[in-house]
Amino acid sequence: MEQPKELDGYDIIESLPTPLIVADDQFNITYINGAAEDFLMVSKKNIQQCSLYSFFPKAHSVFELINKVKAKKRGIVEYEIEIFTYNQAIKEVTLYIAPFIKNEKFITLTIHDYSIVKTIEEKASFHKISRSVANMAALLAHEIKNPLSGIKGAAQLLEKSLEAPDQELTTLISDEVERIKNLVDRTAIFYNQALQISDVNIYSLLAHVKKIAENGFASFVKIKTIYDPSLPLIRADKDLLIQVFINLIKNAAEAIGSQRKDGVITLIIGYEPNLVMNISKTKKRVTSPLMIIVRDNGPGIPDKVKQRLFEPFISSRPNGTGLGLALCGKIINDHGGIIDIHSQKGKTDIKIYLPLSGF
Repeated sequence: MEQPKELDGYDIIESLPTPLIVADDQFNITYINGAAEDFLMVSKKNIQQCSLYSFFPKAHSVFELINKVKAKKRGIVEYEIEIFTYNQAIKEVTLYIAPFIKNEKFITLTIHDYSIVKTIEEKASFHKISRSVANMAALLAHEIKNPLSGIKGAAQLLEKSLEAPDQELTTLISDEVERIKNLVDRTAIFYNQALQISDVNIYSLLAHVKKIAENGFASFVKIKTIYDPSLPLIRADKDLLIQVFINLIKNAAEAIGSQRKDGVITLIIGYEPNLVMNISKTKKRVTSPLMIIVRDNGPGIPDKVKQRLFEPFISSRPNGTGLGLALCGKIINDHGGIIDIHSQKGKTDIKIYLPLSGF
């Protein structure tokens, strides 16, 4: 791609960490800098066939903003705008639109991804939640599970001395004790668990989970994949990651519901070039981590539980135990990763960031 003649300071613009796009009055993209290549997941060569319509729907408010910029001849800032990347991932950004001073034919768009900043800030919160879940699980095992066996044994002895109508009550006691015991057993995974680390092919792992879902709990929805084909192996606990993605896809399928005929779950794999992760265990800084998105077109997550979904016993479903996402949060945190949720009516993204080089 040739450097636009109207653009001064080419080397400076190329070195900026802020994604920058230049478009003409027909919305054709004439230039992107290196940061925009990474952010939009498209090369300068491929951008030659693109216009702003490649990254914003035709009815998007950004085109109205561009017309305002041209008319008023001054810049405009718009917050919380959604932009599509080249592989159709959606990102929330703040957009700065400004006209060229010397040539009104062109406008510039600079992109600021504040959702990443928000993700980093929330990581500390998820880490605290993970530790609280582990402490809670240990407490449950010690203080609750041990007396349960005595209660169930007493109920079984009492049952032998009762008539049939009253035996229903002792059976109810035994059944409820067993239910509580199973719930406590499910929390055992939250503590004292060493990761079994190996080289993991994320493509084959998700293909395995996809097959399980399509032939079982998510057979009523369509599962699509959007993969970056160039990703290397990652260092991870394969079985635990399988458990994470089974939980996430199962949640997505249940959110959509078996009654709908247009339910879609999309699995997206790629890099996140604009994120630097600080791994608390090793104090290691990781750039451009692996990004995996589980997206569904369900009704969205209620606002009242959205911010607490990774806490134990918090669920948006009437019959949910609230342990599935808490477990996912702990497993990802143990891998040095980040898990984040963006949800609105008709679209929920569960985003997972994992270090590619181990932790």
